[in-house]
Amino acid sequence: MRTPMIPRRRKLPGGKNCELTKLKLRWRTLSDEARAYWREKFVADLSHAAVRALISERLQIHLRYDQQMSKFRAWELDERERELEAERQAEDERQALAENPNWTLDQARERVLTKAYQRALAKGDFALGLATVKQDLNAQKVGLDERKLDLLEKKAAQADSAKEVVASKMTPEQKEAEYRRIFGME
Repeated sequence: MRTPMIPRRRKLPGGKNCELTKLKLRWRTLSDEARAYWREKFVADLSHAAVRALISERLQIHLRYDQQMSKFRAWELDERERELEAERQAEDERQALAENPNWTLDQARERVLTKAYQRALAKGDFALGLATVKQDLNAQKVGLDERKLDLLEKKAAQADSAKEVVASKMTPEQKEAEYRRIFGME
């Protein structure tokens, strides 16, 4: 008996051979001057068709629809905002460490994430705020995992020391005193 086919989402055409994807990949390799040139063209009094023709001529990327230009512009603005936010966070970390030289990197990171979260909420960029919260939770999870590992290593060392005491020829009183020292019960 044949099992019924479960309908799958059809993968949309595109991928690395899609002209829009080619433009995004190429954009990341352009110099700052080249990006500035194209940004001027995007905001100039040119139609999408005229800008698409320039892109085709100069970059050999053939966007056929105005919607592709609109999607690219939205992507480019988001990309620029992410780059600016990364720069802000690096500056926030530098400033936090300069103002508080006794802080650990975790304390500085917590300050940076708090500021990034506040900026995201102030702009109404809830997706960025959510991403910041996720990043913060991941950092906290890593910190907890590191503490767990430290505790497990300490317990393993204590167990090894206790085994040595058991195998030793100490008196029961000496063994009890050594156990108290090993497990910090003095």
